[in-house]
Formats: sequence, structure tokens, C-alpha cells
Amino acid sequence: MSGFEELYYWVIWWGWWLVRFCLYGAFTVLSADAAYQFVVGCRGYLNQRDIPPAAKYRRFAVLVPAHNEAAVLAPLLESLKGQNYPINCYRVFVSCDNCTDNTAKVAEKFGAEALIRSDTTKNGKTWNVRWALTRIPMENFDALAMFDADNLAGKNFLARMNDYMENCPEAEAIQGMLDVKNPDDNWLTRSYALAYWFTNRFWQLARGLWGLSCTLGGTGLVIRASTLRRLGWNLESLTEDLEMSTRIILAGSKVHWNDHAVIYDEKPQDIRISYKQRTRWMQGHYWVCRKYGGKALYAFLSTRRIQYLDLFLYLLAPGKACLAIVVMIAGMAYTIINNSLLFPTLSKNAPETLAEWIAFVGMPIATIFFFCSFCAIAGPSMRRRKITLLYAKDTFAYFWFGVTWIPILFKAPFMSGDQGEWVKTEHTRNVSLEQIGRE
Repeated sequence: MSGFEELYYWVIWWGWWLVRFCLYGAFTVLSADAAYQFVVGCRGYLNQRDIPPAAKYRRFAVLVPAHNEAAVLAPLLESLKGQNYPINCYRVFVSCDNCTDNTAKVAEKFGAEALIRSDTTKNGKTWNVRWALTRIPMENFDALAMFDADNLAGKNFLARMNDYMENCPEAEAIQGMLDVKNPDDNWLTRSYALAYWFTNRFWQLARGLWGLSCTLGGTGLVIRASTLRRLGWNLESLTEDLEMSTRIILAGSKVHWNDHAVIYDEKPQDIRISYKQRTRWMQGHYWVCRKYGGKALYAFLSTRRIQYLDLFLYLLAPGKACLAIVVMIAGMAYTIINNSLLFPTLSKNAPETLAEWIAFVGMPIATIFFFCSFCAIAGPSMRRRKITLLYAKDTFAYFWFGVTWIPILFKAPFMSGDQGEWVKTEHTRNVSLEQIGRE
């Protein structure tokens, strides 16, 4: 063998071992993160303790940011008007952002105050809320409650938030339980519902029970007026809920979860609309990660508080998902090429060969199948408080919903520098609390 051939084989051999080292390293890191998330999520099997009724009523400013939402706004305002809470203790504001329909008239019809915004230089919910808070006299209120125009508020939402605020005076921000008002429209809305029912219990509630911080969901949330005065609402990203959550946590506080205050959110029925919505979410998520991820990691290293590590890992979630996809595909390719094509003789009956087939081929397939099945059964069962197989048939649809995330996850980082263009999600499902049968 010539010197050139020896060099060639040496490069191939050590290059292949470098690939193997990187795969095993990434696999180990992802497995450690998965183990952590599993331990945290197990707490979601427990229920949140009931909260005693409050002795006094707090004053809520209820804000509904809206852009051409006349088609769906009325049921939300009706559900707010019908709250089991003294009508003189809350006031509803609808911030009409460059509306060209009769959103303002609908708001006024239900007794809400319409705030008319005509600034076209900064569009979208982030800037609409920022502007509206300069028009609402927050000094007259104890807290801000926020809903999207397509939502429905559970009739006890304000009452249960008031109870929580009295029993947990340290809670600066509280997220209500996010349900879906149209889960059975089609496979896509069912997939959204399965995702929300899973995260409600095994992400949000679980963290609340561990004493970690939850995250704001953009709607169905309450923030104390004192917190708004302290932190402001000078947010810049397309995901103002995540950015505000991050700022609250880094300021030394946390977001609380209130499982008893329920809101219902409309989910898109069209995959194209869904794709745009989720792309916006990921654009904002990557931006927040870049801006605050280092601060979260530094806070953890400085204080050793798990809350900051948990935030850091959450901000990395889209990046971890991309890495997991790359490792899964590369691991499968490596295992097949290494053990079936390059070194079939050396690999035959070797224990490490079996381990590679399990780690890079068997485990990813089994994990995906188990997770989709778990979400299709455990989420709905925990929501109904009894075991149900009603959505087990949607396991494959939920898997396909996950597949549609892949191009979004890899595309969004390159779009995250632009946080100025808000793509509105069209809402059309005009249904009431009575129609969804959950109140």
C-alpha cells in the first residue's frame, strides 16, 4: 500500500470515528435533557390543590387586542359580560388595531371600550398591546387580564384568578388553563388540541407543582399592575408572551399556573394558516433565545437556581428539536453504512453493533410512536379526569402534525432577525360557551 493510500485510509478511519464521537456526544446530551423533562413532566399526573375563595375583589383591566375580528369577537365579549364576578370590578377594553370592519361597533355593543389605533408603522399584537397599555389607566386597576379576540373565557375565570392572587400574593403573573374551543373540526384542530392538553398537564401544571416557572400563553393571562409598572411592556418580538415570561423570570420572579381559570382558544383548520402561525411562533422563539438565552444560563451558573436552567433549556427547545432530527437521521445513516456496508464482518455479533441499532434506529422509532400514542391518550384522559380512547385514532394525525413542524424549525432561525412583520391568523369559529358544552 502506497503512502497516499495509507493517508487516505487513515483520514477515512479517523473521520468516521469523529462522526461516531459527535453522534454519541449529541445523543448523550439529548438523552440527559429528555430524562430531565421526563422527571419534571411526571408531576403532571397530580392535580393542583383547590384554592379557597378570596375575601376581597380585585379590579381587573381586561384587554382584548384585535385586528378585524368582528366575526368572532361577540362570543368572547358575551363570556366576559357573563363572568361570575362583580361587574363593577372589571372593565373590558378592545384595542382595535387598524380595523377596517366593525370590530369597534361590536365592542361597544357589548359594553366594552373601543380603543382605536391607526398607526400603520408597527403592526401586530406586540405593538398593539404596547400602545393600548398607554391608553388604559392601570393606576385604577390591580391587574391586567388579556384575551385574544377569538377566545372564550370560562365563566369563573376572573373569580378564580382573584382567588389565586389572594392566596398567592407573590404571584406577579398567572397563566390560565388553555383549552381549545374547536377540537373536533378536523385532524389539524384535533392535533392542536392534543398538543395543548398534553402541555397543560405535563409541561405547565407539572412545573407549577415543582415550584418552577410556567410560561405565558399569550392569552388567558393575568399580570399584576405593579409588575407592569416595574417591568413595563416594551417588548420587541413576535412572541410577546415568551419574551414577557423570560423577563419576569430573569427579574427573579416566575409565572404561575392556575388550572382552575379556563379559557378556550380557536385553532386554525387550514394547514397553510397553521404553517404561517407556527412559523411566526418560531421566529419569535429563536429571537428571544438569542437575546435572553445567555442571560438565563449566566443566571443559573451564578445562583444555581434550577428555574434559570429550566428557562434556558426551554429557550433552546427549537434548537434541540433540530439537533434531535439531525442526530436521528445521521444516526440511522451511520448505523446502516457502518454495520451493513463498511464493516459487516467486524460488526457481526458485536455487542456495540446491537447497541448502535437500538440507540440510533430502534429508540427513535419507539420514542416517536410512544410519544404520539401517549399524547393521544394521556392528554384527553387527564382533561376529562377519566381514561378515554376517544382520540387514540388520531395518533397518526398527531405524528403527521409533528412532521409538519420540521421545515418550520429549520427555516425560522433564518427569519428570526425580522420581528416586524406580523402575519394575522384568520379566525372564523363563532361559537359560545354553551355550544362547546364545557361550562
